Amino acid sequence: MGKTQSLPILITGGGRRIGLALAWHFINQKQPVIVSYRTHYPAIDGLIKAGAQCIQADFSTNDGVMAFADEVLKSTHGLRAILHNASAWMAEKPGAPLTDVLACMMQIHVNTPYLLNHALERLLRGHGHAASDIIHFTRYRLCGGAR
Repeated sequence: MGKTQSLPILITGGGRRIGLALAWHFINQKQPVIVSYRTHYPAIDGLIKAGAQCIQADFSTNDGVMAFADEVLKSTHGLRAILHNASAWMAEKPGAPLTDVLACMMQIHVNTPYLLNHALERLLRGHGHAASDIIHFTRYRLCGGAR
């Protein structure tokens, strides 16, 4: 494993809930962490103080995804793993176009991980005996939206 231990783990949506818990788990294991967050919460300050690199990101557009990828590419020569955890909380409401809800959910839960995997591919390959890990969490339900 050698070199991979010092490579950071990238966690999208690391400012709250499971992403935040995972960030703290890895920090406590002395594992470098890069965290994306949409909204600045006090927890982000705690992560920064503990040594995490925290990058504000807007994954609602492909341009926002690629801007985040550019920041990651500038900050490290490799990644141990990507944990795709970013989520949008958009409930289906009476009268709201379902196409808008679906487009938002697809952007966050499908387009963003896909684009990041490809944009960061060179950071994921060639580190140790195997490629890095990609793990994708999602709370989106196709019928009913994320709640």
